[in-house]
Amino acid sequence: MKRVFFAAATLLSLCGPVAAEEPRQRVMNIPLDIPLDDALDGEFLEGIYQDKLLPELKDSVLIETPIRHVVSHFTDNRSLELWFSSREDGRRVFWAHLTQSFDDGAESRPETALANFEAIFGQPDIVRESKSDISGAWILLKIDPRLSNGRRAAIQRQLDASFKPTPDQMGGFSFLDMRDRIALLGPDFRGAIFYFTAFKGKVGAQHTELLDMVRAHSVLNLGPQ
Repeated sequence: MKRVFFAAATLLSLCGPVAAEEPRQRVMNIPLDIPLDDALDGEFLEGIYQDKLLPELKDSVLIETPIRHVVSHFTDNRSLELWFSSREDGRRVFWAHLTQSFDDGAESRPETALANFEAIFGQPDIVRESKSDISGAWILLKIDPRLSNGRRAAIQRQLDASFKPTPDQMGGFSFLDMRDRIALLGPDFRGAIFYFTAFKGKVGAQHTELLDMVRAHSVLNLGPQ
């Protein structure tokens, strides 16, 4: 079932964001954990759409089955999917997936894409790349810096052991289902994922994700945690 997600009359943020030692990781100004209907740090999801995204928004729809998610399309060839956890968990964003494609003649370059990631998320914790003479694929991971030192260290150890994508997975990471992702990232991963391919030095499309594997278990059967 589908219904229009964004409407002209929307809830606005009731107060400013709460200060934190580390800022929340965000994609299109939207953080992990924000509920579909309630506030997070004084912000509402619909308030973010109205206050920050409306000038760039083309359309947006809420798909209610089998798992609630919002699909939005923006200017500059950008599309965003927001996937929500179970009702018992507060229907919070556990997966945000931004895709941006580039028109012919306006492609990005690998060095630009990598620099943009670091400007937004900081130095990546994991970098995987596969290059030939004319093509290449890159995947960058940044563990959520708001996690405790112990949990970040545990996720890093897991990634060092398991994040070994094959060449096919490097080039087609966006097509991997969540079971494939959990095999690579581990059951406790939480953070940012950035990946793209390039041909003759040109990036035709790039993907930025925020993912909380623990929260994903509330709506997906991913095996034991």
